[in-house]
Amino acid sequence: MATLDPAPPPSAATARRRIGVPEIVFFVVAASAPLTVAAGGLPTSFAVTGNAGIPLLYVVLAVLLTVFTGGYAAMSRSVSNAGAFYAYVTHGLGRTAGVGAASVALVSYNTMQIGLYGLFGFTTADLLGSRLGVAVPWWAVALAGVALVAVLGFRRVDLNARVLGVLLAVEFLTVLVFDVAQFAGAPSGVSAHGLTPGAATTGAVGAAFCFAMASFMGFESGAIYGEECRDPRRTVSRATYVSVALVGAFYAFTAWAMTVGTGPERIAERSRQDGPALVFVLAEEHVGKAFADLAQLFLVTSLFAALLSFHNAVARYFLSLGREGVLPGVLAPRSCCGSPRATATRPSSRIPTAST
Repeated sequence: MATLDPAPPPSAATARRRIGVPEIVFFVVAASAPLTVAAGGLPTSFAVTGNAGIPLLYVVLAVLLTVFTGGYAAMSRSVSNAGAFYAYVTHGLGRTAGVGAASVALVSYNTMQIGLYGLFGFTTADLLGSRLGVAVPWWAVALAGVALVAVLGFRRVDLNARVLGVLLAVEFLTVLVFDVAQFAGAPSGVSAHGLTPGAATTGAVGAAFCFAMASFMGFESGAIYGEECRDPRRTVSRATYVSVALVGAFYAFTAWAMTVGTGPERIAERSRQDGPALVFVLAEEHVGKAFADLAQLFLVTSLFAALLSFHNAVARYFLSLGREGVLPGVLAPRSCCGSPRATATRPSSRIPTAST
């Protein structure tokens, strides 16, 4: 069985322990992209599954993930490592299993990152073309996003957290205004149908659970920042609990608001009819065109926040695996700001985090 050194030497770690619970929550929740889920994920879930009880499914999944988080949080108190799942699995099952888990995580995070860059480029280019009449190739916008994320990712982790905090505040405020407007303009009155077991067991229940689970993507990434927390024994576990509760409650409330805004009996039909534009159509109906246009702008910032969050997670995985010798050692150093960076040569002193 492999044993892990839970963190780098104190002198190196202390200099970069800059973040606490709020900052990690920003990273975790930004990865799930609240406005993107509201605009794309929820209408797709209703349309494909025909399940009007998706709000209740979010509550059920939040409870289940809270149970999982108990064990995950216990591990975070014992092992503080930027490799997260790699470190945890290596600690319990050995290096081979740890490398396998890390490979799955890296492929998953990078695949999501690549897809988000494409979505960011297309959405931004479409917004510029439809609102300003400026024709820009989607790939040019995506490359500009890559450059900006790279610059921010090289900076201190607390700067990234502050940027995400501002973007998330805008996202949450936008979605909450949308939610309240749906209850105020409910065509069939305010109904709790979406929160009932009867509604949750209609349509394709299994697929509905899969769609809802995808909205929690990245909830486990708090442990990646264990080496940069001021109090790693408590910060990661608290941030993970807060993130799961916040994401579960927020998405359940937003999904419920959408069923109320269209009428529970029409949510699947409207979702198929309007697709990902449903949020903006409902926003224009119940709030006004100006708000709908603003929400489309904030969808772009939501995607950018998700990109920045995933970039930070991937960079720290590369750092940990480079430090371990699983990947080339040129990935192991940190910059003067404490952020992961690659160098042309392997660092002279390797920080050991696992031994057999």
